[in-house]
Amino acid sequence: MKAAIYSRKSKFTGKGESVENQIELCKSYAKNNGYDEFYIYEDEGFSGGNINRPEFKSMMKDAKYKKFDAIICYRLDRISRNVSDFSSLIDELKALSIDFISIREQFDTSSPMGTAMMFISSVFAQLERETIAERIKDNMYELAKTGRWLGGTPPFGFSSEPTYYLDNNSKQKKMMKLSPIDEEISLVRILFEQYLSLGSLGKLQKYLIQNNIKTKRDSNWDIKALQLLLRNPVYVKSSDLVTSYLSTKGATVFGDPNGNGILSYNKKDSKDKYKDISEWILSVSKHEGVIMDNLWIKVQRQLDKNKDLAPRLVNGSEYGVFNSVLQCAKCGGKMIQKQGHTSKKTGEILRYYICTNKINSTETTCDSKNVRLDILEKHVMKELFKATADKGSLIKAIEEYKKSLESEYIDKDNIKTYEKQISQKELQVKNLIDKLSLNPNIFDLLSSRIEELNKELKELKFKKFELENTNSNLKAAIKEIDASTSMILNFKSMWEKADYSMKKLLINSLVDYISYNSDTMEVVIKPFCTNKKKGAL
Repeated sequence: MKAAIYSRKSKFTGKGESVENQIELCKSYAKNNGYDEFYIYEDEGFSGGNINRPEFKSMMKDAKYKKFDAIICYRLDRISRNVSDFSSLIDELKALSIDFISIREQFDTSSPMGTAMMFISSVFAQLERETIAERIKDNMYELAKTGRWLGGTPPFGFSSEPTYYLDNNSKQKKMMKLSPIDEEISLVRILFEQYLSLGSLGKLQKYLIQNNIKTKRDSNWDIKALQLLLRNPVYVKSSDLVTSYLSTKGATVFGDPNGNGILSYNKKDSKDKYKDISEWILSVSKHEGVIMDNLWIKVQRQLDKNKDLAPRLVNGSEYGVFNSVLQCAKCGGKMIQKQGHTSKKTGEILRYYICTNKINSTETTCDSKNVRLDILEKHVMKELFKATADKGSLIKAIEEYKKSLESEYIDKDNIKTYEKQISQKELQVKNLIDKLSLNPNIFDLLSSRIEELNKELKELKFKKFELENTNSNLKAAIKEIDASTSMILNFKSMWEKADYSMKKLLINSLVDYISYNSDTMEVVIKPFCTNKKKGAL
């Protein structure tokens, strides 16, 4: 019998349950239990929190081809500490008729009780992992309240350096502290003063570009980066005035204000979105603040004021069916919406598409002109109706794509050739087995040939399966194209009857992207069916 041996360790160490030790223990177990051939899969430096590991993926791919009869590991948590991942793995192996064996816990899925006990152990492994993670997080939060720098990328203007102190038992301890970088701190002061003087982030960005003032990575300052820097309390000299201002925003500051900066933790959730400031952990730090409290607060109030006055981006609202597909032809940036002024003629609020690189630029600032939503959508729909009409460019593109798929059909004669070869091999195997049944003494002579023929049979059957599968997929794709063609020919009538949600669905189903050039007013529409072949409408 054949076995796959899997080993994992989160990081390299020269001791303990090393990958090598795990493999040797698994080999010893396998040899004592009738397994005589092994496939080794080793992942070192990967967490057990998920199964996104290269060698694990390779092993599961081989499992689908039935390369082995069982998977053996040293301990359950070497596979995964996640119950959902583990449950899916066992179900997949069960469907493939492959056993799973953990030698440390002595669990074997070849028995119902072994399977049940394995799941119970997996649940406890995940519980232990989550409990440890929660305990570490709680400890970090408590440390954050003391004003320590807990690591990570230091904010602009600072580096992270160790400091030493004596604990209650007179033992020397180390902690990290932010240390100012004079040249960068000078720029931070300029940014605060210039923002207040110029009055907006856009003007501040232009000032920096004009004066060739770059970031650490020698690129132009991004508006979002400037906003985050100006909002960061790490720079302010903490005072009662600052803590009072932050309390009006719903925040609590730990520690007594003493002129040092204020560190902030727990700002984002698991999806990397900012939490409400009331959930942040703010604490007076060990480093000295560099911006006076009154200047910092004036900047915050100006940022608040500009936020209220800024054009409201309405991407995702019930305006503009091209939100997810519209691109700027000049720079390739995404075009989203902003709410403009009220029309004096109609009294309606005008809306515009604007290139995101005008709002949030890095290396270059796009000079693409804004375009009114109603004008652009009218222009685009005119082109789409023309393209989706009978013998229009989209229908032609679909027909060409369909022809290219039809040309990929596998000739049935090729499949029949494999069928013939399979029949011949099966007959040869049958004849050899018949000879063996008549004369068992020739087993040693014929067994290797039978095994060789069986191996060839497997390869031929797999090749035949691949050819048949290719044809099956092509048939399904062409059937889907025929159905889509019928829908596209009725696109105009469907559009005229559709509500906003249906219109958006129609666009997203049909269009890969729409490119708009504000200088030439040219609209280029690329349908999904041209993804494999270059083309546009």
